[in-house]
Amino acid sequence: METNTPPRGRTVHHTANAALWAQHDRANTLAAALDAVRAWRLTRPNSVELAPLDAVLDAVAVGDDVPLLRLQATTLPEAVAGHRAVLDARKRAFDALGLVWDQVEAASMRAIDERLHDREGDA
Repeated sequence: METNTPPRGRTVHHTANAALWAQHDRANTLAAALDAVRAWRLTRPNSVELAPLDAVLDAVAVGDDVPLLRLQATTLPEAVAGHRAVLDARKRAFDALGLVWDQVEAASMRAIDERLHDREGDA
């Protein structure tokens, strides 16, 4: 009895490839969005309020320096170097993300402090 279903190994392989292409497409979409934000940011004067945004844009601007999505290692040293490049880019992105959340947390703490002082003034 013949079936039209591919062997399990082939199905897993196709599913994995589809997932990788979906991530690749998502990465391209995010890169385009970041490029648009970067272009917008260049039209704005320097501002302290935009420092976290600048940190994020700087952290993700690895596409020009390190083509992480196109790593094609042919030797072990190249594979290790590529892995280190990915880890370095990841660290920069997490550092930038930490800076953004630090700014958000500081703003929320300032808002709490302002509300407390407003309430004390009302009493």
